[in-house]
Parts: sequence; C-alpha cells; structure tokens
Amino acid sequence: MKAAKVIMLLLSLYYSCAMPILTGAGLISNRVSYGSRLAETGAFFIFAAVLMSLGAVLCLFRKKLANIISAFLSVGGLVLCMIMLKRLTDHADASGWTDKFTLEPISAMYESRLLPCIAPVVIAVVIAAVRIFSRDD
Repeated sequence: MKAAKVIMLLLSLYYSCAMPILTGAGLISNRVSYGSRLAETGAFFIFAAVLMSLGAVLCLFRKKLANIISAFLSVGGLVLCMIMLKRLTDHADASGWTDKFTLEPISAMYESRLLPCIAPVVIAVVIAAVRIFSRDD
C-alpha cells in the first residue's frame, strides 16, 4: 500500500497538478490573443488540478470520511479536466493549430500531456476504496 501511495503522489504531482496548472496558466497568460473563453478554460484547468491534488492528498489518511471526500474530489477533478480538454482540443482543431516544425495538430500535444492524469486518479480512487471498505478504522 505504501508503494502505491508513493507512486500515486509522484504521478499526481506531475500529471494531476503540474500539467493542468501549466496548461491553464498558459491559456490565461495568452488570453489577449486566445479570448475569454479559453482563459476561462484555463481557470477551470487550474481548479481541476487543485481538486485532483487534494483528492490525492486526502487518500493518504486512514479516516473513511477523508477517503470518501478524496474519491469525489479526484473523480470530480478528472471529469472537469477531461471536459476542459475536450473544449480546448475542439477549439485547437477548429482553429487549425499545428506545431510549426512537425505540423502535428496541437490538440494531440494537449492530449498527450493531460490524458495521463487518469492514472494517478485511478490509483487514488483505488486506495480510497480500499480504505473505505477495509475493516480497519
């Protein structure tokens, strides 16, 4: 269980926290050229990162209530992140955003950076579920 927690925390720091926050910060800092809708999307990415990170931290505790809250925050943050990812990739594809060197769609880059946040959320929910349904408390 300790190894799962360490792996989950490390993955959460990078994928569930850093990637959505950096994506959101980039969208917000370029709001003049991207528009208010993408700046709003950026704010939601940051909020999703906070939810997923709080969920990861709360699943470390033995209390059932903390683990129940952890599961809801983790899943809620992931759902919000995926909705914002869909919004962002749809906008990028509709606008024809591509990498200037490889000509790969920018939406693929966003997906490759944000889809891995599913893994730490799944691990956090599994840890929380084990804690919730265990007889130890």
